[in-house]
Amino acid sequence: MAASPPPTRPGPGEREPSPPAPASSEVNAPADADTVERWLEQYGDLALRTAVLVVGERSAAEDAVQEGFLRAWQARGTLRDPGAERGWLLAIVANAARSQRRRRVPVPTDAEPSGTAVGPTADPFDALDLAADLRVALAGLHPEHRDVIAYRIGLDCSVEETAAILGVEPGTVKSRLHRALAELRRRWTPTSS
Repeated sequence: MAASPPPTRPGPGEREPSPPAPASSEVNAPADADTVERWLEQYGDLALRTAVLVVGERSAAEDAVQEGFLRAWQARGTLRDPGAERGWLLAIVANAARSQRRRRVPVPTDAEPSGTAVGPTADPFDALDLAADLRVALAGLHPEHRDVIAYRIGLDCSVEETAAILGVEPGTVKSRLHRALAELRRRWTPTSS
């Protein structure tokens, strides 16, 4: 049997090799369960509203949130900045919701009158309490503009969180929001009640 070579030390200016990453069996399961429970408590409602805005229907949004939280749990080691957890998690949920929306085939049921919007064609602002005239003005906006208004204003996400959710740069969020609000001002004349 051959003897293994003696361990070598790094020379001047060289770094020690990094220790190997822990195997998946070494992950602390109770801490992971606590993490998911904390996510549900802190971000569950916001994640659901995010998914509803993307998918347009509550039961599909609930499925997307479940899928998104599972994906986040599986990717929990990729979160580099714990301060960005909310945006990171909402981006994963939004991506799961987009996947859910692509997979859905809207099928009207007997309970839905003909012409009722289902799936991605539903008004994403139904989840928010908005005046009818504002809802009409929002519906006339380009989808990119509706999305940025929904996340920044409707869900009160930061610029960075909105950028992560939409998969764009923060500067893009700012410029889209500026253009979206200008267009909304042109389209919407509030009615006095």
